[in-house]
Amino acid sequence: MNELHNLLFNVWKLPFIGLENDNLISKTNSILFNYVKDFGALIEKNNNQDHFEISQNSSELELTNFITENSGNWNIAVDKKMDNLYSNEHWLYTESDFSDFKKLNFGIEECLISFSLQELYFEHCENKTKPNSELNLKPLWINKRYSSNEKTHSFYYDLENKALKFSHSENNFDRIAFIR
Repeated sequence: MNELHNLLFNVWKLPFIGLENDNLISKTNSILFNYVKDFGALIEKNNNQDHFEISQNSSELELTNFITENSGNWNIAVDKKMDNLYSNEHWLYTESDFSDFKKLNFGIEECLISFSLQELYFEHCENKTKPNSELNLKPLWINKRYSSNEKTHSFYYDLENKALKFSHSENNFDRIAFIR
């Protein structure tokens, strides 16, 4: 997390954006608590991207939602007493209900880094900037998970050109954004 924070805020000079309802995050969820303190919302909330939005889970009172899909179709939540992750994304593809949260079998840090890089990519993907030279993409975050147990997210970067490449293995997605 420290390396990601340094890249985003010290090297790429992104602005810090505060969050509402950060008091709902328990200090026992130390990774999420520190993320909120150090990263804030990362990007402005809009209806085109998943976003960091803290709210009380309405169906599972021991859960706190912290990521909301751009259309509000699913959430990622954390158990208030432990850092166990839950998601209801699967209701879109199965015979389950929106209120059915399924435990994810990976850590909150992996989810937060995948989320951060994905949303940073989408925040800047429409930027029509062209590189000044040939890109020198280096692996940054490879075969990681985000909202399901499938390893779908890979990211590469070029520090000099401020380029971020996002590859999503299930959606046949492989593109580059320039962070400006």
